Amino acid sequence: MIYLIVKFKTKKLEKILSNDRLLQKEFGKLSVNIKRRMSEFLAAPNLSYITHKPPPRRHKLSGYPNRFAVDISKNFRIEFESTSEKLLDPIDIVEIIIVKIGDYH
Repeated sequence: MIYLIVKFKTKKLEKILSNDRLLQKEFGKLSVNIKRRMSEFLAAPNLSYITHKPPPRRHKLSGYPNRFAVDISKNFRIEFESTSEKLLDPIDIVEIIIVKIGDYH
């Protein structure tokens, strides 16, 4: 089975998300939910496997042609993009780039 390919916008973000100690240091209690969402990404064959219902609540971000987000907490999100601007249907998206983790409100 082929799984979702997860890449990172920066080396720093990749390092933080790949190291439990750094993740805990950077995000504190949120690190548990971040790890949960990352596990969901890595276990999904395509983006349609990440549900649009809570708790992940995958949703498209307006103002960006190919950017989505999933919830970590009430205010924090993992923002990511499809690697192809042509592929916007979640079932077609098999590769994403994690752009940032934060509060975009």
